[in-house]
Parts: sequence; C-alpha cells; structure tokens
Amino acid sequence: MHKKKRNMLKIMTMSVIFLTLAVLTFFAYIYVKESPGGLADRMMSKALGMQDSILRIPNASTPEEALEQFRGPSEATQIVHQEPVDGGMILFTQRTNSETSSNLQLEYVRKNWFGWKWVWGGGYGTDEIDPSEFALYYMNMPKLEEIKTPFPMVFGTIEHPAIQRVIAETEQNGSINAAEAKLIKVDIEEYIWFAMLPVSEDAPYTIKVYDEEGKQVGRKRVEMASDTGSLTLGKRPASM
Repeated sequence: MHKKKRNMLKIMTMSVIFLTLAVLTFFAYIYVKESPGGLADRMMSKALGMQDSILRIPNASTPEEALEQFRGPSEATQIVHQEPVDGGMILFTQRTNSETSSNLQLEYVRKNWFGWKWVWGGGYGTDEIDPSEFALYYMNMPKLEEIKTPFPMVFGTIEHPAIQRVIAETEQNGSINAAEAKLIKVDIEEYIWFAMLPVSEDAPYTIKVYDEEGKQVGRKRVEMASDTGSLTLGKRPASM
C-alpha cells in the first residue's frame, strides 16, 4: 500500500516537472521569437530582401505605440482609422502637413504574447492640382512570403462625392470573386476605402466604382501585384 502511494507520488512529481519544463520551453521560444532582433524579425528581414542587416522591431503595449516605436514619433502624422483584423490591427495614417492633395499610409501591427509588434506598411502621396475628375486613388499591399498578414489587399482614398460603392473583382478558373470595399468616413468630406483580396491572388483584378444610383461610373484593370494609381470617372485611368 505504501509502495503504491510512493509510486503515485513519484508519477505526480515527474508530471509536474515535465509540465513545468514544457511551459518554460514554450515561453523561452516565444521570447526568442518575439524579442527585438529575434526569429520573427529575422524572418521579416528575409522577406523584405535584407541580406546584411536584421530588423529589431520592439514590442509595445498598444498598436499606436508599436507604430510610434518603429516609425518614430511624428506630430505631423495622425491615425485616421484602426481596423481590427485576424491576428492584429491595421492603422491608416495621414500626414497633416503634407503638400500633396491626397496621402494615405497603411500600417499592420500584430498581437503577440508581449503586446503589439509592427509588421509591415506602405503608403502614397499625390500631387494632382485638380483632383475633381478622379474617382479614387489606390495602392496594392501584396502578401509577404512566409509572413502571416491580412494581405493581399487594396486601399486608398475616395476623391469624388458621387462614389458610393467600390468593388475589387478577381477572376480565377472562370469564377469571379467580388470583394466589397469598406468605406470609412474620416473627415467631413473625406473617405478612405479598402478591400481584402483572395489570399491566392496577387494580381490581376479590376476596381469598379458605382454612384448612389448603383450605376457603374468607372473601372480599372490592375495587372501588377505592387501598384499605385488612380481611377477617373468615365475616362481613361491615369497612372501615377
């Protein structure tokens, strides 16, 4: 009887030891992966084609802080919208002192065990003197190999009040997939828009814009996975 109790106690003790070692190993791996310059940053550096240097991306307590710590503080940049996505947050920012007629930056930050970490971003600026003929501006964010992100996607700004709906349409094996863009009002007369594209698709796709009556008033075929441009109302699209 006593021998049986001793064996049970031994088994329980070994189980606790193994569980403790497993927990410690897990957190050690997470630390090595998520610490600045760790495995995640090495994978990101490789995906961006950095051969001789490694990013050291800090962890932060909030998405805003993660962006500020990586990009640096800037009083001229303001966050105009935050969009929750699977695994993190997309932040849309604009420069308040920009001389361009339209500017927009997209930043993706990822949630991890230590907080928030910047992953990837990009943006554009336009210097059109009279944007009245433009329906919208757009920019592609392609997916990164071996890096989990919500991309590919397309985003931009609405430049004409007649535009009430935007669709990004892809075609694969004869099947058409229409991604409805989300329009976000960020100012009295300013909207940004974005649409998630199928993960298997980088390009090509077609942007279609519609007025308040549901009539299609413009379209543009986008062939490249990384592209920035504009779409005009009923006219040939302009390339930036």
